[in-house]
Amino acid sequence: MEKGQLIHLIQQYMDNSISDDNLVLLKNALEQKTDEDLLWVWDILMESSAETKGQAPDSEHLFQRIMLDERLQPNFSKDTKKIKTTKRLATLVAAACILVFLKFAIDFINGPDSTEAKHSVKDTISTIKPGGNKARIVLADGTQLDLEELKSDTIIQLEGYSVHKTADGSITYAITGEQRVKGGLSNTIITPNGGEYNVTLSDGTKVAMNASSTLRYPISFQEDVRRVELKGEAYFDVSKQDRDGKRIPFIVETDQQMLEVLGTAFNVNSYGETIQTTLVEGSVKISFDNGLSHVLKPNQQAVYTRESKNIAITNVDPFYVIAWKNGSFAFEDASINEVMESVARWYDVDVVFKDDLKDKQFSGMISRFEDIEKLLKTVELTGAVRFKINGRRILVMK
Repeated sequence: MEKGQLIHLIQQYMDNSISDDNLVLLKNALEQKTDEDLLWVWDILMESSAETKGQAPDSEHLFQRIMLDERLQPNFSKDTKKIKTTKRLATLVAAACILVFLKFAIDFINGPDSTEAKHSVKDTISTIKPGGNKARIVLADGTQLDLEELKSDTIIQLEGYSVHKTADGSITYAITGEQRVKGGLSNTIITPNGGEYNVTLSDGTKVAMNASSTLRYPISFQEDVRRVELKGEAYFDVSKQDRDGKRIPFIVETDQQMLEVLGTAFNVNSYGETIQTTLVEGSVKISFDNGLSHVLKPNQQAVYTRESKNIAITNVDPFYVIAWKNGSFAFEDASINEVMESVARWYDVDVVFKDDLKDKQFSGMISRFEDIEKLLKTVELTGAVRFKINGRRILVMK
């Protein structure tokens, strides 16, 4: 079981929503994980509790409660598993104590003279804030709507259709009356650096837009095909549509890739030198301008390299790919360059690499709404990199 799935099951157990079948899966997965894996999972659980201001897990009994849950099979040896779980928990507690000790030692070595410098750094980074719901819509006639300034639960009535900013801050489209919007008119939603937005298209398809992205879409879709154009990154939950017993395909075009689906959930990232398409559920067909095509299965990712025009298909855990739309940065063996590109877009900062760090990797998870100083310190715990903040510029060093 992937780590992301394990965390999801533990969170289900903590909020009492886990099914009996999933409880058995969770118990079996915990038995197979190493102490290092469990420590990594524990750190994420503690972090997520702090982020949501929820109650932190019971550090002495959580894993033990899972292993001894009465819903598990009767022949489950409670005494044996209790000993095993207690030993693992001791490892977690010992590791946590070491981290606390190290922090104390660093503070002691720095001494009181470092206080002024720390205040200076905090003053510098006070202007660096995490992103939020920021976007603008360019209407068919060129008029622009600043969605951040538009009040929630507001409906804008336009010719043949309406745009509704809902109470939760997302945008929905509706075709008004029986008349279709004339001429295949399109709107464009644009998120800046430090922005994200959710939009529901007129066919019911839901799109989550990541920072620095653009989506062009028809106000009213054609009867035989639904086509949108994407730059940047977005997560799609496509609404199934039928006409005369046939599914109406939904097509997402980027500069060198065309993706066709009938009804599914997937993520497309086309920021840099590659186009990454990750399928969460359903099936999609991706085609490229070099004539290659491939059908993806759930939990598969296609990475198309623009320059070489090569395509690689791998199995992945979608948890890490779509964590951004759920308010988190989540990485598993990601390059520091990839991590800092995500940070730069979301916090709207410039990142400068002072050293060659292409071989350095990072695994971990943290809220996208965390203070940037804490986020960078979390990455620094790997011992692979150091950061220095200068205005809105982040220097990355060995």
